[in-house]
Amino acid sequence: MTFRSFAAALLAETLLAAILLVAPAALAKGRSGGILPGATAKDPLNIDAGKLDYFDKEQKLIYSGSVIVTNGPSTLKATRLTILLEGGAMAGGGASNDRVKHIEADGPVTLVSKDQTGTGDHGSYDKAQNKVWLTGNVTLLQGDNVVKGDRLVYDVTTGQATVQGAGEGAGRVKSVFTPGAGAGK
Repeated sequence: MTFRSFAAALLAETLLAAILLVAPAALAKGRSGGILPGATAKDPLNIDAGKLDYFDKEQKLIYSGSVIVTNGPSTLKATRLTILLEGGAMAGGGASNDRVKHIEADGPVTLVSKDQTGTGDHGSYDKAQNKVWLTGNVTLLQGDNVVKGDRLVYDVTTGQATVQGAGEGAGRVKSVFTPGAGAGK
């Protein structure tokens, strides 16, 4: 590995940590400062992947090859993770969460947080809408409780989640709730 590629990889890793660990004040309500559910700003962010590509001109980071992100008690797994940044090249070597424009996770995608697991074919986050999407064969599990659909939309600002079936009336949301299962178990 050349010094330049090492420096770019280190910059990208530092950039990602800075971008994702600092939650803006407007989103602080109900959030703990970590990038994954249940994590705090003090929890370390660990990213393990087969490869990291950083594209300075496009302001894009791409992690690929069995990507595993751990932050506090939570783990995100994806085949590929792409982060798009706003603005030009970094001045002064600093970065902040407000530079994240869009995040894509290609799957299968799995998010495990304490006693909850969410899976889907694809995940994304869009700053302008401040929403997270999990799409394609979505399954949410908590204990023996299961919710299945084709698309989950989570509004980060309001904390509201919506699960939808496939297409216009073509698919249905299916749920199984077992007494005594879940968080109160």
